[in-house]
Amino acid sequence: MKKKYKLTGFSRLFIFMIFFAPLAYIGASYYNGEDGIAKIKSLFEQNEGGTIQAQIDTKNIKIDKLSKKIESLKRDVDRLEASK
Repeated sequence: MKKKYKLTGFSRLFIFMIFFAPLAYIGASYYNGEDGIAKIKSLFEQNEGGTIQAQIDTKNIKIDKLSKKIESLKRDVDRLEASK
């Protein structure tokens, strides 16, 4: 008996990308230190104000982390310059 349906190469690629693309996006987001799942959820939120507030909160957290890192690096530079 012959199969009723046959998948073409493009349809296989399309089905693969439906599953692979979100996983790749989440993985890349986590690699960059971001929360990929929260970003996806914020895309589907109905309340625009909540989305903007979530983005602001995320940016503030990044700013705080980077400020702490900068201060730490400044202390390291000062310590190294003093040891010369």
